Amino acid sequence: MSEIAIITALFAVAVVLLLAEIFIPSHGILTVAGLAFLIIAVVKTFQIGTNAGVVATLACVVFLPTAAVIAVKVWPHTPLGRLISPDNPVLTSRDVGVDVETMESMIGCVGRSISPLRPSGICDFDGRRFPCVAEMGMIGPDVEVQVVGIKGSNLAVIARKESVTV
Repeated sequence: MSEIAIITALFAVAVVLLLAEIFIPSHGILTVAGLAFLIIAVVKTFQIGTNAGVVATLACVVFLPTAAVIAVKVWPHTPLGRLISPDNPVLTSRDVGVDVETMESMIGCVGRSISPLRPSGICDFDGRRFPCVAEMGMIGPDVEVQVVGIKGSNLAVIARKESVTV
């Protein structure tokens, strides 16, 4: 084989290995192998001539970042890219196991902590138990609490201040 055919084959193997990394999860092994073939091809090109080696190096310097940008920006929007990496699903309250409507209607309700909230625990609201998280600090057991919001799948509560009689 001629030197040009060998160099062309080395560049082709490098490109195939770098493209295979998209489809085969190799944790970077195919990328390292592809870059090794690319370096060997550039070194062989320098052995033919300095001008050819410089052209090959400049082509690699332009090709690799351009391919990386295309892989990140354009690839996910292609039909094949959408098949490989589909859009993230939109989770509903049924998916996460939390009835958001019921929790939203609880905002402003007053109940009692059953367990200590350090910062999370269980509170009772008219005989219904809900997982709660203390908005500030810790709340002991059997303390009157008020719902002020929702944090994740928990009700956010604060300790209700006792009314002071003068």
